[in-house]
Amino acid sequence: MRTQPARVLVADDEPLVREFLRDLLTSEGYEVAVFATGTQLLDAVPTFHPDAVVVDMMMPGLSGADVLAALRRAGLTVPVILISGHPITEPKGFFAFIKKPFNLPHVIEVVAAAVDRGGTSNA
Repeated sequence: MRTQPARVLVADDEPLVREFLRDLLTSEGYEVAVFATGTQLLDAVPTFHPDAVVVDMMMPGLSGADVLAALRRAGLTVPVILISGHPITEPKGFFAFIKKPFNLPHVIEVVAAAVDRGGTSNA
């Protein structure tokens, strides 16, 4: 049984999206850290130990797919949720895909499922 809030890392280059996700997920009881780049998110993984990761597909520098690949190369199996305002066909390797603009109940449902699957992070 979990005694501490699940931890979620978010990376999106849009400040309003970061704020929105931070506020939404915090209100659901998650501990959330947000970043503007995939590189910043990856730098936080060793100390934050996320139970789930939410990444935008298109960001300057590392894309969401790059972040996923880096996590897997490091041997981490934390569930990664891809978000994008662009149509994406069959995003491979991601736990789920959420299209912008967001449907709030769907975001909450997908993150909860990812956290449940992730359990205690191996990050």
